[in-house]
Amino acid sequence: MFQIKASGKNSTKNARHKQKQVYKLAAIDLDGTLLNPDRRISDENKAAVARLRENNIDVVLASGRKHEDIYRFHQELELTTPILSCHGALVKDPQSGEVISNRHIPLEIVMHLLQEAVAADLSWVVYDERGVHLCRSEYWLSEYVRRTCFDKPNICDSIEEYVFTHAEKVNWMGDEEAIRQQFRRMGDFYAGKLTTVITDPDHLEFTLHGADKASGLMDLTKKLGIAREEVLAFGDSNNDVTMLSWAGLGVAMNHGTTQARLAAKMISSPGDEGASLARAVDSILGSV
Repeated sequence: MFQIKASGKNSTKNARHKQKQVYKLAAIDLDGTLLNPDRRISDENKAAVARLRENNIDVVLASGRKHEDIYRFHQELELTTPILSCHGALVKDPQSGEVISNRHIPLEIVMHLLQEAVAADLSWVVYDERGVHLCRSEYWLSEYVRRTCFDKPNICDSIEEYVFTHAEKVNWMGDEEAIRQQFRRMGDFYAGKLTTVITDPDHLEFTLHGADKASGLMDLTKKLGIAREEVLAFGDSNNDVTMLSWAGLGVAMNHGTTQARLAAKMISSPGDEGASLARAVDSILGSV
């Protein structure tokens, strides 16, 4: 069963109210939620997505990954909905090519972020409309491929080799302590201009201020005419916090980060990480 967060004497009443809610859209994070530790969709989670759709709940994938990287999972699940990529900075329909919303980091800020990364002895990767661009690093190249199971990015030997343009997202990678320090420093420096989030202990990620999974969902639901209360969101990490907080019912995976668990209204039951989403969906659909 779900762990329902109690909020005083009305918690039982509120839980019953949630059980009667009709949901029309489910936003599902990839890594740590839809995907198992091997970066694959388990049979249980695949069946859970099918069950959501059988109950007239459309499914959208929402990830920090590049649109093209997410699309292969979109195809595997035979979805026809738009995709939220780069933490929601880009919302795009892969069938028609329609861009529903796109929030770019301006070129001059991209330049500054790469210069600051080099000065701090950190590696960097840029996600822009042309693809994924990574500074030359054998370690981070192997890590990128291992963590995404996607094709190799474009390799740049130096900042000068990167042809600057605006970008959906910029990542810094490096020592965990250095990442924590830079998170505080850059968060203060770019307050009100960029959103900064630590997605893994060795990854600091930047998007335009206001470009996150919640804003991407708001853009999509406005277009589809779906109310906030009719939205489910499933996630496990710090970059899922905004959509877990915003959705009518945000559900964190039991193995998720502290921030994700605090932001969610419900937490999935413990068990195999590769089937956490399936257990969550079973609990919800058994109660609506």
